[in-house]
Amino acid sequence: MRAVYKTLGAAAGISILAACTGGQSAIEPPSRGVDVQGTSSLQFRVGTVNWRGLATFTNTVVTFRQPNGLSATLYNSPTITGPTGFTVPTTIPAACLGTSAPGTAPSGPAPGVDAGTNAISSTQPTQPGTPAVATTFAQVGGAFAYGFAPANSTTSGLSFYAGLPATAGGRAFASQIGTYTDVYTQPIYCSSSRRLPYLLAPPAAAIPAGSPSGFLGYDSGFMTFGVAPVAGSYALHLTVPSANIGANAAVFDQTATITTTTPMGTVTPVVIAEPGGAGTALTFTVAAAPAGAASQVLYVVDQSTGQFFSFNAGTAGGVFTLAAGNFTAGDVIRAYVAAANWDIVGDAPPGNLSTTPPLPAQTDVSLSALTSVAYL
Repeated sequence: MRAVYKTLGAAAGISILAACTGGQSAIEPPSRGVDVQGTSSLQFRVGTVNWRGLATFTNTVVTFRQPNGLSATLYNSPTITGPTGFTVPTTIPAACLGTSAPGTAPSGPAPGVDAGTNAISSTQPTQPGTPAVATTFAQVGGAFAYGFAPANSTTSGLSFYAGLPATAGGRAFASQIGTYTDVYTQPIYCSSSRRLPYLLAPPAAAIPAGSPSGFLGYDSGFMTFGVAPVAGSYALHLTVPSANIGANAAVFDQTATITTTTPMGTVTPVVIAEPGGAGTALTFTVAAAPAGAASQVLYVVDQSTGQFFSFNAGTAGGVFTLAAGNFTAGDVIRAYVAAANWDIVGDAPPGNLSTTPPLPAQTDVSLSALTSVAYL
């Protein structure tokens, strides 16, 4: 996972603790002093999102890794500043309004002070008792080994990971297919009834033995926002705080460019079938990817149990099967696809521990509509 993170002691500097993978590993390395500024590698890309053929939004991909390929830090504060004309919405975009009332503000995460500006920001650490400024990422969101995630460490000793039980302190993020803890559902700024979680899980990504209770899967590297893309330069400013609030141990800056706002083609929704009738395996038919794609991932969720599955579907698509033993009669099964112009699975930890996994100059993604069936 991006965590299990070892949280900070009161006297420990955030910047000098080694993290687990932001893209994620279940094994927690020992804490040790590191030169974050001198040894960490930050990559940042932007691009377009074809959202279900209904709207064109903005995509980001980030990798922030130490030399062993794991997340560079336990805590950091990112801010993305777009070009002139790039504007964070003040209300939910019409295409992804869902069941929310027209004119309502985006929720979970909401833009806060970012609304109406060209910045997607986070909230810096504050002194205890000091009200935090409301921003898109708030204080929980940071850049990790593979993507932005709500996984910033705290001083309470709590380790955050996708699926951390709410009873243990997991923070809820709503989606079209239910509520999940400590994973951003996206596109951010869309209605919660139109957002989805994109987690890599078996068989595409093995979950190691010893993973913590409830672990759902690994981040997919991309984070999409319900904002119309604008051609031009985007700047990522990333600060790593020190043990002293208000002081930084490291500062990173990267720029990325959207050259064209023409999105990738629309992904065909998944077709789900029980080929042998009630109580048999489920098959998922994925169509060929749209032109320009380098990979496709099929995401499957048993909404009734909360279990995630994923398949590296390739650009050709195909038929993928999950055995009957994975489901119980009455389970609600959801499936959706992401096509991208980079290798989503191939760049993800723990399989890829390169400090700078390969990414194109502009990272475009196409997200399919949702397909649902009730298992018989």
